[in-house]
Amino acid sequence: MKAKRLLTLALAVLMIAMTVVSVSAVQLTETDPDGQTEVKAHIGGSTPEPGDVTYIITIPDVVDFGELKQEDTKKDVAYTVTLDEVNNLDPDAQQISVYVKNQNATVNGDQEFYITNKADSTKKFSYDVYSIAPNEMTDASVSINQNTMTQAAGYYLVGFTTAGETLSGSLRLDQNQLMGYNLADIVGDYNGYMVFFSIIEDQ
Repeated sequence: MKAKRLLTLALAVLMIAMTVVSVSAVQLTETDPDGQTEVKAHIGGSTPEPGDVTYIITIPDVVDFGELKQEDTKKDVAYTVTLDEVNNLDPDAQQISVYVKNQNATVNGDQEFYITNKADSTKKFSYDVYSIAPNEMTDASVSINQNTMTQAAGYYLVGFTTAGETLSGSLRLDQNQLMGYNLADIVGDYNGYMVFFSIIEDQ
């Protein structure tokens, strides 16, 4: 019996306006004594039977753009997705496919990735998702969301077959979007969610 184990995880994309914070960390100081970390998860499916395919995929809980500026430059930040463990998968015939989308994206609606001002949801800026690392990025690099999202699961990101495989990707935000705004009107904390979906599929 082939089991399909579904795993949906959310990646918080957090922008702190005043300080640059490392991935998966929030800094507390004497002037900013509190903070929060956003993590979402959903695991669906029954307990696997002996011989069923099982796997564990790790994604970062937070990717931080840090401080954004009103300038005509693109800001890239790294993220990774790793297949930590897999059992009973036929690597010649099967793969664990990973898809990703913005939390509110739909096949027939808005499919962009956004960070949104926490205090005013009408203020938001888009970013693009790439399946290549920041040091490989060029102006000619193609994002996974350049094409139309045709599946409810999201944009296809990667297919894994072997434990230890890692996708090193990038998020890119064009800071040119901020130009044309009065800075006082857009300051604040921004965040958004990327929703990951994984499933066992035939190659």
